[in-house]
Amino acid sequence: MKRYLIPILFMLQLAWGSDLHLFEDGVFNDDFSDEILEQYLKIDEKIHLLDRDVTYKGILGSGNTTMIVKVYDQSLEKEVALRLPHGNQAKNYNISDGKRFINYTAEGFKELEDFKLPIPKIYEYQKNSYLLVDLIDHDLDLKTFLARNDHYSEQEKSKMVNSLISFAKETALFESIGDFHLQQVVYSKSNDKWTLLDWSSRHQLARLPSSPKIFSDFLFTDNNKALDENGTELINTQGKFITREITDFEKEVAQNVNAAIEDQRRVQVEIDTQDLAAVKSKLELITDHKDILKVYQEMSPIHLASYFTLLQKDFITNQIDKFPQARITSTELEQLLNNLGKFTPYYFSQFSEKILASIEDLDGFMLLYKKFQIIGLDEEMEDDISMAIAKNIERILTNTYATAENLEIIKKLKGEFGVINYKSREILEKADEFLKPNQTCNQSVLGILKNTH
Repeated sequence: MKRYLIPILFMLQLAWGSDLHLFEDGVFNDDFSDEILEQYLKIDEKIHLLDRDVTYKGILGSGNTTMIVKVYDQSLEKEVALRLPHGNQAKNYNISDGKRFINYTAEGFKELEDFKLPIPKIYEYQKNSYLLVDLIDHDLDLKTFLARNDHYSEQEKSKMVNSLISFAKETALFESIGDFHLQQVVYSKSNDKWTLLDWSSRHQLARLPSSPKIFSDFLFTDNNKALDENGTELINTQGKFITREITDFEKEVAQNVNAAIEDQRRVQVEIDTQDLAAVKSKLELITDHKDILKVYQEMSPIHLASYFTLLQKDFITNQIDKFPQARITSTELEQLLNNLGKFTPYYFSQFSEKILASIEDLDGFMLLYKKFQIIGLDEEMEDDISMAIAKNIERILTNTYATAENLEIIKKLKGEFGVINYKSREILEKADEFLKPNQTCNQSVLGILKNTH
């Protein structure tokens, strides 16, 4: 009898359901999806996040890399979407791909938010684990609207197209948005609004009105598969997709959307010209580097890429010499990098070569060094930057405390090549001679108090 009792109790426990714990001893539970997909997790049960819980309200969808569930968040006092990493083995996606995409989405959020794009707000993010975001109610996506446009009245189509043109203007300054495709753009009939539901990272700003656009011709011409009322691609008896002709309506939409984007970019060129002249006029009268940083912080972040290129060129030519030698903290350097916009490798190389003399300590140096890997360097300037590092690394070390973390960083740098040349490695080998003794807790407090007076 006992051998039958244990399976029965187990099945009863599954039927009754239980809360879902996403973490076990602080480690993400990669097998979480079984409880949701097998419906072991019941409506109104708890999903335990890293340090709190939310109430499960149902599954919204599951794609190649993420699963989205509806939850009620007591702290926000509303329902939101919980995005979790997931895989699709049939298409060779695993949970690692899902975790990577969760991170890409978080990384790409701030730039889109700064440009005031219509996107869901991110309330919470845990790396490699989850995103808690606004729940966007919608009726259809752009792929379905275009492919099934003959199922809507002329009035409905006109209303949706006008709203789409407004969306195009809002996104006009980008020539690319990470992972942008027609299914990522969704429409709410009640709000008469298109929203970008999903994205990744590595967005690219346009330089000119004629620069490439997120609504490329390919997006429209590639949307040539027949769909059912749910937006699912139809397949014939041979297992092949049923194709369709792109309609004149779709071609007209593509033309109008891209014309609106170019018009918006021309307006932005005029704004950028005026704003850049105003910023440069202010900077001409300033000598203190902290005031320069303040001017940059007060700028609007909404500009074409060409604006930031001219701003960077002005900084390298006219402003960088106003920054004191060996005094720029990592916080100030981060402010500069954030406010000067995205660099091309060419201008970033010029910036790096000159700013190295102003960097105070290892924290600031490592901030710049990590950007080398992200932005890249101009090949013809790598030797110049390598020599600039060798020239300044000893002085940077003398302003750095011998903490365990810094010693570990130095150990790794000693094994680096590229812009860390033999001379820099020789100095790093003798780092103990240059580093400041590690501060005690009392000394740290006294140092902070001293700097506040």
